[in-house]
Amino acid sequence: MDRSSYPRIFLILGLAYVFAFFGIGKLVHPLLWIQWIPPFAEGLFGLTREVWLTIAGVMEILLAIGLLMPVRKVQKIVAVLLALHLVMVLSQTGLWHDIGVRDMGLLFMALALMFAL
Repeated sequence: MDRSSYPRIFLILGLAYVFAFFGIGKLVHPLLWIQWIPPFAEGLFGLTREVWLTIAGVMEILLAIGLLMPVRKVQKIVAVLLALHLVMVLSQTGLWHDIGVRDMGLLFMALALMFAL
């Protein structure tokens, strides 16, 4: 393996770990995450905030798995989807606190991976 591929591999592993952790957390400990689902989501398409939380958790787990697939085209698509997901998250949570800083860092990681693939 070429040393120049190590940064890409570490970006993939880091993002997959974080999003798998977040996704599993949403399914296992929903009470810790429900406050991050915006109130306007209640009733949107007839779904409760709890259902939206489950959808978000499953989606994050699937995106983490997609990153780990050794197909560059799939990884690139997942990196784009993660970046879009993070923009949406940041639009709801804001930038100027510890959670926003973390999510902005993850957004830059997803963008770096998107351009590295």
